[in-house]
Amino acid sequence: MGKSKKQRQVEIEGEDEAWSTVSTAGSYEPSLASEGAEDFTASEDLEAYLDLLYQKRSSSREQGLSSLTKAFTFKVQLDFATNKGETILHQCVSIIKRGSGPEISLAARTLGLLALTVGECEMANIIFNDSIPHFCRIAKQNLNASCRISALKSLAILTFVVGSGEDTARMLNVLWEISSYNMVKGTDKVLGITEPTPEIRAAALTSWAFLLTTVNCSWFDFSHLEEAFPALLQLLKMKDRSVRLAAGEGIFVIFECIGLNASHFRDNKSALATSDSSFIRRSDWEDVTRQIKDLSAEAGGKGISKKELGSQRKFFYDILAFIEDGVRPDISLNLGSDCLRISTWAQSIQVNIFRSFLGGGFQAHMLGNSFLHDVFDFEPKHPKKQSFSSKEKRMFLSPNSVLSKARTQELNKRRSNTLVGNYGHFGIHVDDE
Repeated sequence: MGKSKKQRQVEIEGEDEAWSTVSTAGSYEPSLASEGAEDFTASEDLEAYLDLLYQKRSSSREQGLSSLTKAFTFKVQLDFATNKGETILHQCVSIIKRGSGPEISLAARTLGLLALTVGECEMANIIFNDSIPHFCRIAKQNLNASCRISALKSLAILTFVVGSGEDTARMLNVLWEISSYNMVKGTDKVLGITEPTPEIRAAALTSWAFLLTTVNCSWFDFSHLEEAFPALLQLLKMKDRSVRLAAGEGIFVIFECIGLNASHFRDNKSALATSDSSFIRRSDWEDVTRQIKDLSAEAGGKGISKKELGSQRKFFYDILAFIEDGVRPDISLNLGSDCLRISTWAQSIQVNIFRSFLGGGFQAHMLGNSFLHDVFDFEPKHPKKQSFSSKEKRMFLSPNSVLSKARTQELNKRRSNTLVGNYGHFGIHVDDE
């Protein structure tokens, strides 16, 4: 079942392309959506996109999925999602079972957007129960990197929206197995996991950190941390920058959740430091802290821009400041005339995930999605109509856009059907698409 706002932090007993990394910038101003949004999100347009999912041609189904994801991204389509949610779910699951790589990737994203739109309700629970087994299979074994990353993202979103404590524990385990593949004993092909690329590993690791923000400190017993820290240390040393940053996110969440910082070791000379029910070895703490310190002052190298290097340095410097002195974030997200304040690293990681998942539709959902209002305890003062940039207008409103082509195809289909109907029994010589 879903979690209420006060139950967002759950207690778990026992454990049976990639996400972008967290930004610590002082403010963020996403692109505004447009008043013209209604021009391509009317119910008849959405019905036309849904009809395309029934077509035999893979390109038509892909076109329908692409149009639906754009519509769900740039506007909170709650009425349509509520009325047609099970139909969308049925068609997406069918496509995930038998579709092409691009279709599977889009279908997984569509289901993640659908769940995020309806929020904590029975519909989201149905989506979770019907799609999660397929997401887990794709995330572990599919050879298409785009499909695996899309499945990982939607798996994380769905679990965050409605996952119970047991569900979250199960998904955390799946994500950790992929993240730490061949870095801890047992995470190899015996578990049925195809070796992840760095991009897939980073997506799994960031998803893992994201779901960790929903558990409380009692989940982090000594056995969890004893396994996690040596693996996280190896991940921090990996060549791929996205993996190192994703590992840093996990460390952020762990230390903030269990409430351990350098003072616990300064005040305690033993080999273990404790906070409530959580323990960590001094040696693990020192190894991780030393690696983070090195990354916060890393010299430039081939293939990395000054901007990327500066971003990495600041990110790890923020981690170091937090674990040594308890410094928390002070982030302001400008949302038109509204402002969302972020004061914990867990919230910062959550915001980053939703920004990455929604892209240019982040502001529209923050202002109009009641589920996100509940997550961040945020109530918009003046919900603002959305407006498109010139690039977005070309993408969505021009005659050559995917959305316009989908509408044209559906109108042609209706005209053809009408023509056949007019001929009655003598319509055998009329082409039927």
